[in-house]
Amino acid sequence: MKIRKAKLANKVLAIYLVSHFMIALSILAIMGVGLRTIRDNFIQRYKTNAMQHMEYFDEELLNLQNLVMYMMQSENVLVLSNQYEQLSDYEKINKKKQAKEELNILNNQYKWTSDIGIYIPQQDLWITSLEWFRPDEAIKDIEEPGLYFLQDTLYLLEKYENKNEYRRGYIKLDQYELIRLMEKMKFNEEVYIEALLNGEKLEIAPFNVQQANKTSREMVIKSSLYPIAFHIYLPSRFIEFGHEFYLLSLLALILLCFITIKFTKYLNRAIHKPLQNVVSHIENMNVHNFNQQAKHEGIDEFEYVTQSFNKAKGLLENYIKKSYEQAIDMKQMELSHLQGQIKPHFLYNCFFNISNMCKTYDVEKIEQLTLGLAKYYRYITRTSYEFVKLEEEYEHMKNYIGIQQIRFEDRVQIEMDPLPDNLKNVYVPRLILQPVVENAYKYVFEKIEAGGKLHINVREQAHFILIQVEDNGTFISLEQIEALQIRLKACENPVTGLINIKKRLHYIHEKNDIVVSQGEMGGLAIILQIYSEK
Repeated sequence: MKIRKAKLANKVLAIYLVSHFMIALSILAIMGVGLRTIRDNFIQRYKTNAMQHMEYFDEELLNLQNLVMYMMQSENVLVLSNQYEQLSDYEKINKKKQAKEELNILNNQYKWTSDIGIYIPQQDLWITSLEWFRPDEAIKDIEEPGLYFLQDTLYLLEKYENKNEYRRGYIKLDQYELIRLMEKMKFNEEVYIEALLNGEKLEIAPFNVQQANKTSREMVIKSSLYPIAFHIYLPSRFIEFGHEFYLLSLLALILLCFITIKFTKYLNRAIHKPLQNVVSHIENMNVHNFNQQAKHEGIDEFEYVTQSFNKAKGLLENYIKKSYEQAIDMKQMELSHLQGQIKPHFLYNCFFNISNMCKTYDVEKIEQLTLGLAKYYRYITRTSYEFVKLEEEYEHMKNYIGIQQIRFEDRVQIEMDPLPDNLKNVYVPRLILQPVVENAYKYVFEKIEAGGKLHINVREQAHFILIQVEDNGTFISLEQIEALQIRLKACENPVTGLINIKKRLHYIHEKNDIVVSQGEMGGLAIILQIYSEK
């Protein structure tokens, strides 16, 4: 507390007067470390970027290698390799043509390829995507598989051997794709890149016309699958910073010390004293002391801050009190509502239905009812969720109706409109729909033997989401509906049923409401109005 109440301006002034030389040296040292860190981070980020491009290159080469192996085992190649002598002249030509078309299609599909060729030694036959029966002259005498750079072109050769079968294939890589890959590794024209295959430099235009700067920093990126590597030379000026930064920092530090001394004096008089006054009152608020008002001290410009603080303190006190009361009210109502949901009467009816269905061996309905009950009680006992998506609440209501329909069967006809897609993710309080539907079953459908109807509709109107639940019961008169309207408007106690739902909706937004009226089917229509302006 003593440190907090010490004069900040005088402390800052004393520190700078005694130790500004030590601060200067410390800042310069930190700046040196910072510059080195910036340089290392730059190099690491650049190396990571280059490695990502190399991994992409490896992946492309591996795909092309698999492509060659696939083509050497294609149906047409196998026929030409193993059944050539049994084919007629027409079939031989047709199979060669089909094999060439397959190669041509694959060559056009892969941007890294400029030519694909397959060699069938049993017939001494070459089939390529560009030529009919002769290979690329650069690789016709190479037997071993691998990556080769011949006549300014990169080749990927592969061999297939299986018992007495032997075939060779090659892919001529598009040099311009390799150039584009190397260009992506550069961020500036002054960066120089060399591509090496088996330790030998590849003469790839336009990279072969550049020369590495002797002062450049070399970075080697190697392939993990193939004997190819990229040597990247970064100019020193991109990663080294001149000594002028240190001189400029020293001058700036000296100027900062001078300005700080002058500014600290003004800071103490203009801000520190009145701010310390406000801070002391904030500390009193931390122990819930809202009674004492802050008094203005210091320059006139700070008077507005003091007055605003007093107003905010009053508003905060009222808000905390109101929020605390509302939170208790909401918890009590939600608990009351939940206790009303977990009632034995509904569960007894379900068990009685299960018992009757067991006697008739109606396994499907037993499974349907038990799963419905599991979903029902799992949902209503999720006490950690105060709000859920409207889609989840709607599904819970549908599950409840499904359970009841097993009991009521043909006595009740359900007409439930689908929930609009744009309303599915709107958040609403839990358990506001199923209790409304439950009223219809409890007060209407349990009293009739047939002909019950229930219609549920969800729609948007102006800035409201309207959820309407309507039945065709004739057991409620207009006088009873008017009395229910008056009770809902006044939110009279006891807080149960529809009044509970209305209060929970009203706490969220004052425009939320529940409206009851006589529906078009002659029964009770209940509409939940949820304000939904963005």
